[in-house]
Amino acid sequence: MEETKRSNEKARKIAFVCTKYFFLVLVSCIFLFPVYVLLITSIMPDDDITYRALWPTGLNLATYLEFFQSADYLQYILNTLFVSGMTIIGVCFASSLTAYALTKLNFFGRDAVFAMVMAVVLLPGTVLSIPLTIIYRQISWDGTLFPLWVPLWMGGGTMNIFLVRQFMRGIPNSYCEAAKLDGANSFQVYLRVVLPMIKPILIYLAVTTFIGTWNDFQGPLTYVGTKSGAEDKWTLSLALYFKYMNASTAETTKANTQAAVGVIVMLPCLIMFAFFQKSIMEGISSVGVKG
Repeated sequence: MEETKRSNEKARKIAFVCTKYFFLVLVSCIFLFPVYVLLITSIMPDDDITYRALWPTGLNLATYLEFFQSADYLQYILNTLFVSGMTIIGVCFASSLTAYALTKLNFFGRDAVFAMVMAVVLLPGTVLSIPLTIIYRQISWDGTLFPLWVPLWMGGGTMNIFLVRQFMRGIPNSYCEAAKLDGANSFQVYLRVVLPMIKPILIYLAVTTFIGTWNDFQGPLTYVGTKSGAEDKWTLSLALYFKYMNASTAETTKANTQAAVGVIVMLPCLIMFAFFQKSIMEGISSVGVKG
């Protein structure tokens, strides 16, 4: 009787595990299928695209060469790297400094200031795009890369501030007080004590900011793409749209070429996530535990 009960329990556990992994594999296939189609389409010969084949009959790398033979591709990559790099620096520095002030410094109205900062989350970014566009045009920033990274230096973003603040709450105040007893001022405490201790969350912010900035299309389209003669300021996503995807070029551009450019744009994000996956998970889990 006891053995029958144990065997039934073991069978239920095996069935549960098999069912769980079946659905996990199924969901993974659903999410990965568009990526598979993109990769396969990028190396397909033209005839395979006509018949919508799911596996190429041959290897066609000319689609990738077509992009790299473009005279301006290096400029697009440099523009995107510049914007991504400046945004990462601004987000990590400004959000951590703001979070430090809202967590470790005692001043009148600190909680009210934090509440007002968090209230910005209620404002959709699209609502602010029109007034920001007007302001940037008045200061002659339209058609430049400044609107894409300078605003992130002014605080670092509401959710980024929130995440860093939650992480900093797990740092004992005694560390900061001990540093001040040794003669360090508030900024030195932030720079030498707090900043090294929040490395996991800063890596998380850097990776997610890079992915978001690298793939950003609305910002470059709004502040750069609407300005005639600003082609030398295009980012990769903007160049992908205007040269391969918009109404005037989509009909004359082959689907395999469009897919190849999409793979090129997507590849840095995949590499970044693959290298820093462990740090990203540590940053997320530590915020959940320490917050």
